Amino acid sequence: MRQLIVDGYNTIHAWPSLRAVLRQGGLEEARGGLISRLSAYAAVRNFDITVVFDGRRRSPATQPAEVVDGITVIFSGGAGESADHCIERLCAEAARRGEAASVLVATADRLQRDMVGAMGVGTISAADLEADVDAAVVEVSTAARRLSEADRFRGRMENRIDAKARARLERLRRGG
Repeated sequence: MRQLIVDGYNTIHAWPSLRAVLRQGGLEEARGGLISRLSAYAAVRNFDITVVFDGRRRSPATQPAEVVDGITVIFSGGAGESADHCIERLCAEAARRGEAASVLVATADRLQRDMVGAMGVGTISAADLEADVDAAVVEVSTAARRLSEADRFRGRMENRIDAKARARLERLRRGG
């Protein structure tokens, strides 16, 4: 399974919908919105997703990574580690294991994309990730609508009768 590492606050500020949530509902609500959207995306695109947020007031020893709606959430911290440093560390570890090609980093930070790209890790801009997340949501709702329609027709009596019996019944209905 491919791993997607998302620069959390960077992505929140890059997505217009989450910027609006940030202004109206605050940081916690914006983080929740990002995690919620990424959770649905992970299921559709088959990604193992990690979101990294700056958390300088938190220590990784006291706040280990947690899993929220299937998304691994990490707050950087301790020894002055920023989210960027944490992402670079995760990418370097993947490169050492020979797994850099299976990792993708999403950020609007061009320097960050260049840094991890030099390690052999793929990158995607936050804007392109948002477009792909939106496309995945449309795919899911389209598939759900098709299944719902198929179930509705599957349940009709006329669809469960063979064609010969249906024709006989139709002749009877018409008086013949």
